[in-house]
Amino acid sequence: MRKIINGIQNNKLLFIIIVIGSILRFYHLDYQSVWLDEIHTLNEANPSTPFSELYTKIKEGEQMPPLYFYTVYFLFKIFGYTTIVVRVYSALLGAFSLYALYLLGYELYSKRVGLIASFFLSVNYFHLFYSQEARPYSFFMLFSILSFYWLVKFIKRPTYKTSIYYGIFSALMIYGHFFGLFALFSQYIILLLFLLLHNNKQKIDFIKKAIVSALITLILYLPAINILLGISKLTNFWIPAPTNDSFGIIFKEFFGNSEILFSLLLIPIIAYIVSLYKSNVINIDKENILNDKITISFLVLSLWISIVIICPLIRSYLSVPMLISRYFIVILPAVLIIFAIGLAAIKNKIVLYSYCISFSVFSLIDISIVKNFYSGINKTQFREATNFVKENNKKGLPIVSSLGVYMPYFFNKNQTIIDQSLENYISEMQQDSTKIKEFWYIDGHGRNYTKNEQVLAFIDKNFYIENNYNGMDAWTKHFILLKNFSSTVDLSKFNLVGTEGDLFKLNLEFFENNGITIKATGWAFFEGMESKDTRIELVLIKAGTKNAIKLRTQKVNRPDVTDYFKSEKNLDNSGFTSEINVSDLQSGSYKLGVLLINNQLKKEGIFLTDREINK
Repeated sequence: MRKIINGIQNNKLLFIIIVIGSILRFYHLDYQSVWLDEIHTLNEANPSTPFSELYTKIKEGEQMPPLYFYTVYFLFKIFGYTTIVVRVYSALLGAFSLYALYLLGYELYSKRVGLIASFFLSVNYFHLFYSQEARPYSFFMLFSILSFYWLVKFIKRPTYKTSIYYGIFSALMIYGHFFGLFALFSQYIILLLFLLLHNNKQKIDFIKKAIVSALITLILYLPAINILLGISKLTNFWIPAPTNDSFGIIFKEFFGNSEILFSLLLIPIIAYIVSLYKSNVINIDKENILNDKITISFLVLSLWISIVIICPLIRSYLSVPMLISRYFIVILPAVLIIFAIGLAAIKNKIVLYSYCISFSVFSLIDISIVKNFYSGINKTQFREATNFVKENNKKGLPIVSSLGVYMPYFFNKNQTIIDQSLENYISEMQQDSTKIKEFWYIDGHGRNYTKNEQVLAFIDKNFYIENNYNGMDAWTKHFILLKNFSSTVDLSKFNLVGTEGDLFKLNLEFFENNGITIKATGWAFFEGMESKDTRIELVLIKAGTKNAIKLRTQKVNRPDVTDYFKSEKNLDNSGFTSEINVSDLQSGSYKLGVLLINNQLKKEGIFLTDREINK
């Protein structure tokens, strides 16, 4: 303990960087729902899977090496099968990366560079995002850094100790992601380059220790070979083909697509180029290169970045596209160290500190305000959509989804889940009328409500959507049989003058009556309440009566309403849209009303608009 305290006292700045970076990574860690890829992790590492079947399950469900999923599997066994467990794991790996990058920067160049690189990483949005994700990317990042750290140590001091450690961490790196193989290839190019710089006697010893390292990596990686061979046979993938600006997009994503931060990075880049230009290496031999920090850093970092970029680019054009920003997280440490070396070359402390303060302030503003990372929604809301179903599916009706294989994590084993698209499920009903029954439907991840005219016509003829939820990239609807639907509602408890009952806010943004159909859209919500659990019904009230006709009303996702009112309560589900064919209406004069009902909190209110329908 005393040693740890002394270490903190001697490295106060590093300690502050790691603490701030850790807070950013752990804050609101489970605020976002898990999205599709994270559900993959939860499914593949399900602790109820027999250990003997785990490898097969990972191989079938992932295009990733298995080690990360094995570690998550045992964490679930120990701490419970919840998203917070796996996200804490990712956040810890992300926090450790701050210290690992400091070590690499220190070993490759100087303590100052290590501190600056760690600082850059601590406020980096890209790394922060993946440090809060239940996927292997923070694992991949950490062990990539440590692999290059031991590579540099091995180059400087080629002993069996450094060789063994380098071999172990190289294996861990390529267990993080198959892109680690490109990084490993770049390392072997670097080793070959330094081998050529040794004299004949030194070469033999260097080769022996390098072979030991390579054998350790190969032996440790053997369990992943089958999965690697399967992936190598892929001829098509969901990733789009590369374009001329693919890498420009990727590098901008490294810094959150912030133009300000991207502009600020020009300063350290220019400073790095100037430092490289001033390099004093005249004779190209091992000792001169090892003693010249800027030269050795350039050799390691440039080969690291260029080979990891070139190899997948070639493969993307020759066989299958594979350019996506998160796969390139392996080169982010190299990019940050280049910036750190450039910044460290600035001798004026006032300029250096001013730059660091400015960069951190703009980074934090971008993270917390511009991107609204900690309070906004940026991941598919499967958790919220499935919770909505669980809260409202009192009858235990079947749940249909085109993403049915992902749904078991959210529901208990007794719940019936049908893995089928809405179109196919309705098609079966069209072919067999005995299957026309009430059900719930969930979808998301870019899959919108059907536009198939035949399906919509069948739904209109047989079903009424009684309740629905629309979240960020996820939605659910409750389809009840039209014959069981009561199209009228008794409003005798209200005087039907203006707004009555529990007060609510309302805006009818669009209304159209062309004599055939009525269309209306807008938003409404009870103040101080989540809009998710409030049912919105548009009704037509015939003059002289207190019986109203329900219109087909569905909720619409309206995050702009939450933003506009700066509400602490989520009002995203306050939007509504309604459409009805008026040809079946009885003759008479009707007024449009908006009825809000929240059964959980026993709230109910109605507002009579000035819109009239005469038939």
